[in-house]
Amino acid sequence: MIVKSALVWNGKEFSRRDIFIEDGAFSEKSEGPILDAKGYFLVPGFVDSHAHVVGTGFSRFSVSFSTWDEFFKKDLKGDLIVGRGWSEEPDEAILQTLDRIEKPVFLIRRCGHKALLNKKAMEVLNVKERYLLENLEVIYEHVFKKNISKFYRSGEEEFLKHGVTFVQSDDLYGVSTEELLEVLKNSRIRLFEKLKPKGLKPELFGDLNSKVHVRGVKVFMDGSLGARTALISGEYDDGTHGVQLLTKEKLEELARFCDRYGLVLNVHSIGDEAVSLVLDVLERHPGHRIVHAQFVKEEDLKRARNTSFSVQPHFYFEDQPLLKNMKVNALLYPFRKMFEMGISISFSSDSPVSPCDPKYIAEHALKMGFSREETFHLLTEAGAKQVGIKVGRIEKGFRADFCLYERNPLLFEDDPVAVFVEGWKVYG
Repeated sequence: MIVKSALVWNGKEFSRRDIFIEDGAFSEKSEGPILDAKGYFLVPGFVDSHAHVVGTGFSRFSVSFSTWDEFFKKDLKGDLIVGRGWSEEPDEAILQTLDRIEKPVFLIRRCGHKALLNKKAMEVLNVKERYLLENLEVIYEHVFKKNISKFYRSGEEEFLKHGVTFVQSDDLYGVSTEELLEVLKNSRIRLFEKLKPKGLKPELFGDLNSKVHVRGVKVFMDGSLGARTALISGEYDDGTHGVQLLTKEKLEELARFCDRYGLVLNVHSIGDEAVSLVLDVLERHPGHRIVHAQFVKEEDLKRARNTSFSVQPHFYFEDQPLLKNMKVNALLYPFRKMFEMGISISFSSDSPVSPCDPKYIAEHALKMGFSREETFHLLTEAGAKQVGIKVGRIEKGFRADFCLYERNPLLFEDDPVAVFVEGWKVYG
């Protein structure tokens, strides 16, 4: 394939030139068909270094709401109701109203770490607790089992329309690893899939094809700020400090497993105490990654150089109401400082917690002091480099994942008019 006369981003500026693609990668020449791109801007596709494709697709079919008044005004159709988005704890009147609904209601908190059930849902799942904390697998098994393929396709479409060509995802929602991998084989988007530690087998990992890379493991050291389960050095307004979900011994075991088989260990760590515990292990195992790191002790930054980080600039602004309910003895969202220190960071959406649109991430990164060029780099090549996949640059030897725009994409105002993965048009 030859893309003629595009305005091509070289990492610093746009210049008009032709692009050659052979066997899914950028090359020096090509005998393929010609695409006239005169007048269009050509850039690498965006890389989301931490999100959930299935969860994003599922959110398009569930009830989305942020307040309880908004929820009860929704058209609650179907044999069961699944919603996501609440942050404010419901009072007794709300709980009674939910219990009067004569079908199962599963309502997942915005953070994804806590769920609320009505009485009918408790009966269906055969549980005695109205709230589920951290482990929501029983809900996913009930809701996702028959729909995993549909949810994946929907999530994939949502990312592609915003120019995201590569998602580093974990999608084991109530299905076996084998069932998930069967769905992923037909992915249009490039995928770096992270499996959960339960029942890990070396043979589950590898590349399913040129686009789907099953090369990661995902674990949780703590929970979320909204659920008061992120492990912090201070305390929440109820006197608690969060929860530790993983021992250092188990993390050490997983790090060794990943080292042995060339995998990237991704550790969810939001609170500063959680980050400290993880660095105690990862200091000895370079090349792995911490996801989120919203609070970090200043002294821990000095021992973070062998670890990479997937961070979300928008969380700083979204989390302001939560920060009023805690005291923390650490740096808050120190992403700019980490970048200036030369620590490897990349940007991600954590969709469906927040929108998967890179323009939304960029808007908040700019507010944190990142330049447009830095932001674009952290939304493209930086995330790909952390997991060893050669995308994110328009250069010989890199995979041909790119987008065409009518206007300068570094303005972060438009979606692309066409999206290509491996040199094939997949959207637009």
